Amino acid sequence: MRSRKAKILFLGVLLVAMAAVVVTPWRFFDDGDLLAAIEDLDGQWVDRPAPEFELRDRQGNVHRLSDYRGQVVFLNFWASFCAPCREEMPSMERLVRNYQDRDMVMVAVSLDEGWEEIDRFMESFLPGQRSAMTVLLDEGDETAHRFGTEFLPETYIIDRNGRIVARFVGDYDWGKPVVNQIIEGLM
Repeated sequence: MRSRKAKILFLGVLLVAMAAVVVTPWRFFDDGDLLAAIEDLDGQWVDRPAPEFELRDRQGNVHRLSDYRGQVVFLNFWASFCAPCREEMPSMERLVRNYQDRDMVMVAVSLDEGWEEIDRFMESFLPGQRSAMTVLLDEGDETAHRFGTEFLPETYIIDRNGRIVARFVGDYDWGKPVVNQIIEGLM
């Protein structure tokens, strides 16, 4: 008698689990275009929660990832001494200017030792102008480590709910149409 009840209980649990799988919204897996766009850029599909961070900008203001909930976050780890980082910066600036009035924010997290290096680079990059990116300093590289950053530059695309959708290692031309496809797909 006991084994019959155990079998019925097991089958009941199994049916509930199967039903949960069927009705669970597979957020991105049903969007083949988004997956294809990430693959076209040689990106990596991630789909995991983004670690929270608390970093300061040049003025000392604290920025948290949770401050950007509801927006698509383009999170880039870089450094002024990194040649590929410097090469991709112009296309990043064009991209953020293209989407700055919409629900996308670009957060450029520097792994430089201090603001002096960042300031020098930004002045040479955009003489007399201010970047549309939110530039933050990751002293001690703690945030980069929590994200799993191994190389510079490294970019994470985070959806409106705070989940990392994709990871891109190395420099990219962020002006390619497929990049817009990814951002638009997440908006």
